Amino acid sequence: MVAFVIALLLNLRTIDAQQELIKRQAANAVPVVMLVLAAGIFTGIMTDAGMIKAMADAALALVPDGWGSIVPLFTAVLALPLGFFMSNDAYWFGVAPVLAESASHYGIHANEIARAGAIGQILHSMGPTSAPLWVLLGLVKADLGDFQKTALRWGIPLSLAYIAFALLTGAITIA
Repeated sequence: MVAFVIALLLNLRTIDAQQELIKRQAANAVPVVMLVLAAGIFTGIMTDAGMIKAMADAALALVPDGWGSIVPLFTAVLALPLGFFMSNDAYWFGVAPVLAESASHYGIHANEIARAGAIGQILHSMGPTSAPLWVLLGLVKADLGDFQKTALRWGIPLSLAYIAFALLTGAITIA
């Protein structure tokens, strides 16, 4: 903020020019700041209330005990909608550790769960909690819904192909 004020004072001499620049840029900056603050609040509430752990435990409860070897695949598939709808903090600090701990009971290393979880990042970049996406949409004056209609047509099949590739290369395994 201090650097911004100094840059304003050095580059724009009049108050009117400074205000005009701030007004022009605020349309892009304010929604992103609000999104980041809201994501932080959301993450804090969900983490401290135990909701993220409960959600991860509930999702893992869907996997029968005999199918523990498919936890990496389950994690990769689960990472797609969670990556899309959740903030990175909520997913990586709340859900992924619980999945990794659960997978360890089946002899699956946490690195494999991390690789499986990273697959959801493709859809995260298209989701409503992606701050850079909001900046981009503001700059090009595009609507989130219109963007998602087009992007998800490619993003979902690409994510599924990524899961198949991870399985083929051994990045995630089904033991």
